[in-house]
Amino acid sequence: MVEMHLKRLAAPVVFDIPPKGKKFAPRPSPGPHPIDYSVPLLVIVRDWLRYASTAREAEKIVHQGKLLVDGRAVRDPRFPVGLMDVLSVPETGEIYRMLPVYRRGLRLVEIDKSEAGFKIGLIVRKQHVKGGALQFTLHDGRNVLVKHPTEKDLSIGTWDSFQISVPENKVLAHLSFDVGKYALIYRGSRAGLHGPVVDYERVRRYPAKQLVTIQTSEGDISTILDYVMVVGDERPWLKLP
Repeated sequence: MVEMHLKRLAAPVVFDIPPKGKKFAPRPSPGPHPIDYSVPLLVIVRDWLRYASTAREAEKIVHQGKLLVDGRAVRDPRFPVGLMDVLSVPETGEIYRMLPVYRRGLRLVEIDKSEAGFKIGLIVRKQHVKGGALQFTLHDGRNVLVKHPTEKDLSIGTWDSFQISVPENKVLAHLSFDVGKYALIYRGSRAGLHGPVVDYERVRRYPAKQLVTIQTSEGDISTILDYVMVVGDERPWLKLP
């Protein structure tokens, strides 16, 4: 049974809400992102965008379908908005992408309309399924099914990324993980830093995790591969903070 309550003091840091206030905070619904790295739509409407002053007002706005996540109207106030999600407000013309900002955690970064139709998805799982098809699972729970995989499809691996159209969910391009590719650190204490990949460990030495070095504005940063995703070739394919 899913726990529906979440005390404000126990709310994930990513919510960025005052510790004092009502006893409870909205708990994200089960969805495409983990609870510790996503923000309920209600919190975004009330505390981030300040379209409402109370939870009841925020719920009313969401129930009316006035906000789009990845191009689709969402009416669940607890829907989790997470990494790379595109949030649109048609009535105001505002468009945001959820991205990590260095030393600030996940934040809504305003983007142009030209970027609203796609997102970057990190491949976290690759498997063969019934009928000889190949299935890729992305960081936001999306599945990309290739019914008749070619040698090129088979060469795509985890830690690569797809550029995905939203809401159509079609693969627009593939980004392989390699030296020279533009990467974003999306987790850990260095989340929000980005730059070209300088080097990475090709083989994992258990129990240690593979390290990757990225040339950022703060210098060369080494972090674990689990915290990094490719977002461009020589330059990023999307606006980064």
